[in-house]
Amino acid sequence: MGLLRRLFYTGSCFFELAGGVIIAAVTVMLIHLFVATIFIVDGSSMHPNFTTGQIIMVNRWTYLFGQPARGDVVVLRFPGDPEHKKYVKRLIGLPGETVEIRDDHFYVNGKLLTENYLKVGELTPIMIKGKNRWILGGRDHFLAGDNRPNSNDSRTWDAADRRFLIGKAVFILWPPKDAGFVPKETYGF
Repeated sequence: MGLLRRLFYTGSCFFELAGGVIIAAVTVMLIHLFVATIFIVDGSSMHPNFTTGQIIMVNRWTYLFGQPARGDVVVLRFPGDPEHKKYVKRLIGLPGETVEIRDDHFYVNGKLLTENYLKVGELTPIMIKGKNRWILGGRDHFLAGDNRPNSNDSRTWDAADRRFLIGKAVFILWPPKDAGFVPKETYGF
């Protein structure tokens, strides 16, 4: 009788443990899909503000229930990429706006975009010969890397539809020396 009792108790503990693991896995998955996820920066397109190997927390919730804002650092799926690569870029232009490059600077709706997060003297080159103006549709977002000469962004692949935006980068988790909130950028308009 003692052996039967031990087997029953061991099985019961196993099922309780398995149930707890399943609940934890489902909770983590739901958080990953709807609340927040992490992203590992790879490449120099956002240098010096973000560097290869940094791990950033991405808030998905913000874009599920709110609108992206100019200056947000955004993680997005690369438009049209069958491998679904993810990139980190800065949001420059919003739906319905006109973005253009004049004198190596961005202008939004005819107003110069003052970008304090760029390195001093950083210029914004035109990436596609002859294309320096974009009129954004109702779901289009114009994104650019902070390291303008070394960034594959909307200047080359055009505006990104809202469905490609995964979330807003909110916190640098790793390395510890860089840990902290991603600064919110504000513009004069």
